Amino acid sequence: MTKMISLEIPMSIMSYSLPISLIRQYCFCPRIPYFQELLKLNPKRPQWVKQGEELHQKQQKVFKHRTLKRFNLEHAIQTFDEFVTSDSFALHGVVDSFLNDEENIYPIEFKLGGNKPMKGQILQLTAYGLLLQEKYNLPCQIGFILYENKGKTHQINFDKNRIQQVVIIRDKILSDLDNSYMPDSPATPAQCTQCEYLNHCNDR
Repeated sequence: MTKMISLEIPMSIMSYSLPISLIRQYCFCPRIPYFQELLKLNPKRPQWVKQGEELHQKQQKVFKHRTLKRFNLEHAIQTFDEFVTSDSFALHGVVDSFLNDEENIYPIEFKLGGNKPMKGQILQLTAYGLLLQEKYNLPCQIGFILYENKGKTHQINFDKNRIQQVVIIRDKILSDLDNSYMPDSPATPAQCTQCEYLNHCNDR
């Protein structure tokens, strides 16, 4: 049996559970957690968010009539929309899907577009893997990102470096929120045009 990943997690800066999606959003722009969690802004959601939700519903229907051969896990059990939470990691969220072959857990994320996984997507999936591992007490060292527009499946390995990045970003977000600090943003103009919080950045 594969050994479970073990990594000492430092104590959170504040007693607060972050949505795992904030890890991906922080990688896109570190100001998003500030706007969302501290200022509680609720801007109009972009069209791609609705499209992503529709994709998720579509994938659930498709997988009912599809084998798991693409994952080489034909005998695994697939679950959708699993809520996971962890006090030790100070994170929570809903996993799009995961596979359980009774020896390992494999989280799956569905994405509407893209050619290859971005850092934020990889770390989001890694965080889901950590919480699934803790919840089911089974090793979780591999996950998958599926892109609808290209029909591609990308395997993601959860190595120690990626786990450490999840923890580092989590602690940065918690520190910013605890200090009511709006961080600088390295986002490009192209990224900013995609962001629903653009009108709230006074230096953009």
